[in-house]
Amino acid sequence: MLLSIHIPKTAGTNFSRTLEVLFGDRIHMDYGTERDLETARTCATEIEADPVGFAQRHDVIHGHYHYLKYRDLFPEAQTLATLRHPISRVVSQYRHIALHGDRNVVRHRMIMDGEMDLVKFSQFRFIGNAQSIFLEGLNIGDLTHAIIQEHFPATVERFCAAIGFDPKDKRIQKLVAKPINSRENQAWKSTAIPIDPDCFPMIEQHCQQDLDLYNRALERFVA
Repeated sequence: MLLSIHIPKTAGTNFSRTLEVLFGDRIHMDYGTERDLETARTCATEIEADPVGFAQRHDVIHGHYHYLKYRDLFPEAQTLATLRHPISRVVSQYRHIALHGDRNVVRHRMIMDGEMDLVKFSQFRFIGNAQSIFLEGLNIGDLTHAIIQEHFPATVERFCAAIGFDPKDKRIQKLVAKPINSRENQAWKSTAIPIDPDCFPMIEQHCQQDLDLYNRALERFVA
C-alpha cells in the first residue's frame, strides 16, 4: 500500500495523472475532507472494517487526507507527500480562494471581500504550516517518496524509478512536460487584497515548521 498525501496547492493534481498511468484503477481517491480536521484524520468505516480486503483491491490511497488517517490501519505502507516551498504554497492557496473561494466558508468570504490579507491568512497554523500538519506523526526521515513542485519532473522520475517503472516512458515524459496548473497570470477580478511580495518575509515567520520540513525534503529527494 502507498499512502500518497496530496497537500493542497503542491502539484498533487498533476501527480495524480502519473499515478493513474502507474496504478490504473487500483487507486482510491480520498478528497473533499481537508476542511474538517476530524474527517481528514478519521478512516472511513468500510475501510476500517476490512483493511485486508481493501488492500487487495487497491495499491494507492491518494488525496487531501492527513497521514494519521491511515497510519495505524496500514502501518507497513510506503508514504509519499507532494510538497512545495511554503511561501509559494500559501500564496497559491490565497490566490485560489480569492478567485474561486466558497462564500459559505467564513475565511473564504473574508478573503474574497477584502477583509483578510495574505499575512493574516498565513497566521493560521493549518495554512502557514499546512504541510507539517498533513504529515503529523510522520518523521521526514521516514517519508518514502516526495514529489516537490519546484522539482516536479525530477522527483516524479525518481519515484517511478524507485517503484520499478521506466521514468523515460513516453506517457510519464508527456505528463511531466505539462505546465503545472497556475493562476499567477489570471486577472484579479476579486475585491480581495492584492498580493504584495514585500510581505513575504512576514509570511515566512508563520511557516517555520514547513520551511524546515521542506528544506529537509530537498536534502533527501533532490540534493
